[in-house]
Amino acid sequence: MITQVALTGGLSRNGYSYSNDALQNAVPLYEGKPVFLDHATNRSRPEDRSTRDLVGSIANPTFKNGRIYGDIKVLETESGQTFLKLLELETPGVGMSHVVKAKRSVDGTIVEEIADVISVDAVVNPATTSTFKESVNSIDEIDEQRIESIRLLNEQVSQLETEQQSLLSENQQLKDQLAAMLNKGRVHKLINQFSLPDQAVTDFFVQQLESTSDAAIQEQMIQDRLAIISATGERTPVVHSQERTSHSNAPSTDDLFISSFRRK
Repeated sequence: MITQVALTGGLSRNGYSYSNDALQNAVPLYEGKPVFLDHATNRSRPEDRSTRDLVGSIANPTFKNGRIYGDIKVLETESGQTFLKLLELETPGVGMSHVVKAKRSVDGTIVEEIADVISVDAVVNPATTSTFKESVNSIDEIDEQRIESIRLLNEQVSQLETEQQSLLSENQQLKDQLAAMLNKGRVHKLINQFSLPDQAVTDFFVQQLESTSDAAIQEQMIQDRLAIISATGERTPVVHSQERTSHSNAPSTDDLFISSFRRK
């Protein structure tokens, strides 16, 4: 019986982590599960294992400081003897790696639930441990570095997303400004095309034309304006433009246009 072997840690080198709740709730699932030398050759069928690779089984699993530990009942087999030798020599880079069925968060970065444990295997460069006997008192230094790296990466991703939204907003503003400029140019082109008299081109009327981007509507509005002028039987008197003054009682171009009809 080999006691207090680190079966899995909280952070995987594959780019995701295990929540404490997921590990704590999964502790009973490790009881009695087999231990093999190395993972199955066919990763899509992890249950298909040979007894020649069997080391033993898990007993007394517990959760401590973000890790699951357990005892291993080692069989008197060739694989069992190899496992004991690896443990005795404290072979660098060799540790335990579990094979589980799990549910991840929406973004795939956190394992929220371990639904089943297939096996816990002795492998080279395991994903969540670095040795058979991980420290029970503190998180491994490598894990701390990876946690910090993931934290910084998440901050960078968040910053990039914010910058992307800002660029999209600026891009939309530029599109809107360009559309407004093109629309204004089309309005003036239509006014010239239909030879609309200067006295009929009031500030308010131009604003009305520019308030829509539909060329057909703009053209109809100009034709309606011409029809109003034609209804008088002749062109309305030309209202000569004057410099604007700061006086609040200065007549607007619209007032001058209306007054020209009233004088009729």
